[in-house]
Amino acid sequence: MVDINEITPKYSKEDLKTFNNESPFMDANVELLKQTIQLLGHILEKKYFDVDVPKIIDRESAVLAGNIVRLIKLNTSLLQNICDCKLEICYIVGRCLSETAINIMYMLSNTEQSVIRNYIKYSLITEKEIFEIVSANVRERNGEMESIEDRIQKSIERSFESSDFDFEEVKRSSKWKTLKSRADVLAGDLFYNVYYGSASHSIHGNWQDILANNLKKHEGGFSVNVEWQTPRPQIMDGPIILNLQIIMQFVENELKDDEDTKVLTDKCNELLTYQSDLYDYHEKWLAN
Repeated sequence: MVDINEITPKYSKEDLKTFNNESPFMDANVELLKQTIQLLGHILEKKYFDVDVPKIIDRESAVLAGNIVRLIKLNTSLLQNICDCKLEICYIVGRCLSETAINIMYMLSNTEQSVIRNYIKYSLITEKEIFEIVSANVRERNGEMESIEDRIQKSIERSFESSDFDFEEVKRSSKWKTLKSRADVLAGDLFYNVYYGSASHSIHGNWQDILANNLKKHEGGFSVNVEWQTPRPQIMDGPIILNLQIIMQFVENELKDDEDTKVLTDKCNELLTYQSDLYDYHEKWLAN
């Protein structure tokens, strides 16, 4: 388990004032993102491990725990693609990361009754639709089922069994709120429209993504651009802030009686202040 006291800002405020190109800003943000991933791993171990062995937990706890693991994996993938200088993939991973972060924060906020059960049920709607499509195809062949269809249906049946839902309980509608509704409750409409919404271009391959990343504009036309775009420090602002906010919210809800509660909260506040300084000094450098 990481020693929290060893996680400190790599650069002082005086150091930040001396930065005269983007390279040290990238270095500072990369190291800070790494530190937030370490802290996410720390709270995961604190809550869901017994020494080095994962605990057996109930279904509701598993939903939250599984989302924390997903968040760590997405952060790690984002970090890898930043270091590989593949901005286009960073946008895609970042969009998935932000939705996972919003889901975790929404679950921790307790703003909706049966939030975990609604989350599970929403996922099962698609599974039930696939099951029914397979059943309809089998009926059209007078009951003759192909092996792949049998595997699909058995897999879906296992999902329902693990989720403690009967087929009859899952309708086409769900009480699980839309992502925009969840984001608006937690962070306001600016988060959804700017940070999350703009990343949709990369997910869906909209014209804005093609124009920005995969074409070059010339007088009289375009040419293809097969080079990867290079990430800049701003790509890490959102993930770093979300990670630290989630850690503090998780500590408050799930680790409030732990001996490290205050240390973790203080460390997150320290790193949030550092992130704010990094952002401010980078903006000043850009303005010059």
